[in-house]
Amino acid sequence: MTRDASLPSVPVLLPASRHPMKGLEAPESRMTTDDAKQTDRWAWAKRAARLALFAFGLAAIVYVVNDAGPAHVWATLVGAGVFVPLIVLLEGAFMSMDVLSLRSLIGAPARDVPLSVWVRSGLMAYAIMVLFPGGRAAGEVVRATQLAPYTGGAKAAAYGTRLQAATMLGNTIISVPAALACFWAQAQAGTSSALPWLVLGNGLVTAAIGGGILFVSRRSKVGGWIGQKFSALASHGASFDEALRDETPFAPALLFSALGRACQTLQYGIILVAVGGSLGLVSALVSQGIHLVGAGAGDLVPNQAGITEGAYWMFAEALGLSADPAAAVGIALIARFCQYILAGIGLVAGAVWRAPTPASAS
Repeated sequence: MTRDASLPSVPVLLPASRHPMKGLEAPESRMTTDDAKQTDRWAWAKRAARLALFAFGLAAIVYVVNDAGPAHVWATLVGAGVFVPLIVLLEGAFMSMDVLSLRSLIGAPARDVPLSVWVRSGLMAYAIMVLFPGGRAAGEVVRATQLAPYTGGAKAAAYGTRLQAATMLGNTIISVPAALACFWAQAQAGTSSALPWLVLGNGLVTAAIGGGILFVSRRSKVGGWIGQKFSALASHGASFDEALRDETPFAPALLFSALGRACQTLQYGIILVAVGGSLGLVSALVSQGIHLVGAGAGDLVPNQAGITEGAYWMFAEALGLSADPAAAVGIALIARFCQYILAGIGLVAGAVWRAPTPASAS
């Protein structure tokens, strides 16, 4: 999955020093040999399914690139090279809004976290989201691990869970103008497609997920349940539930998430210009709408390989690119390439940049 995966991450309770689940097992949860074998079979089945979906995605890329013309697609990508630094910069702005959103959710304790930790954890989380199969869930675990020494593991996981709600609802907010832009563009062109309805559907799904996270987090006792299963996590479970009910205002986090989507809309408008399209508010929102549909549909495919490319190929007409499908496919490929650049920077930062520990930061 990439940064735009619609499925929320699973809350993980993280103590400051290490992953709490490692080596912990309550007596009632010990598995029999048959249970262990069944678990292993299920794990292998998930890996096989993920590989099959990834192969499907690669096949989709090959198909749409071949249909559009490989030489034409390559020429489009080369011609867009001058725009790459700006596109990467806007990708960084989009990523930064996640960091600011999370910081606003943490509230006063966020002041104890050094700026270097915020930057490093944000870059590392982004890199994991983009490059590794675990997607956003794995990225948020990495981020929580970096923040845990300052906020506590359970609280870091709880704040990450609330961040998912803000992310989903930010997606909902941008889906509304994107759908309206798709309807407007179709009316002006005298065409018709399922695109605006799919964008609206994306908004409804993300609203349900985001609202569901907020509703459940306020009323459930997930941490308490985990604490009952794993005695070593009893205190962390209570802290997790308490943090989920934190009264820190949610509106600033939602605002930052919406600003991130605005940055992304501008980014896709720039990419549209890079491939030969025209820049305008409506065209940028239509391009963003296609991206949202592709990202949502590709949640189960690792890195959404081939799905977003297929979405732009399928809805090229909405961007006025029906006569140039290579340009439409190029939008997704350029965006993917720029994500890889920023993710590579994140991996390098994680490898060579050692953030201060709480003791050394004070």
